[in-house]
Amino acid sequence: MEELVKDFINQQPNGVRISEMEICLKQSRLRLGYVTRKLLNEGKVLKIENKYFPVEESKTEQTK
Repeated sequence: MEELVKDFINQQPNGVRISEMEICLKQSRLRLGYVTRKLLNEGKVLKIENKYFPVEESKTEQTK
């Protein structure tokens, strides 16, 4: 599930809201919230206001 959400966010350069992911991925808002929070804490996505954005690969590689 994490990989699916991460891949979906990576395809949205202008950001995506959980409500949009809920419709496209056909998953509950609660489950998506849990997964996106985990990805955010791991530095795999960014959150600005209510939208999630992809993280550039170079930034994730530097944190390893």
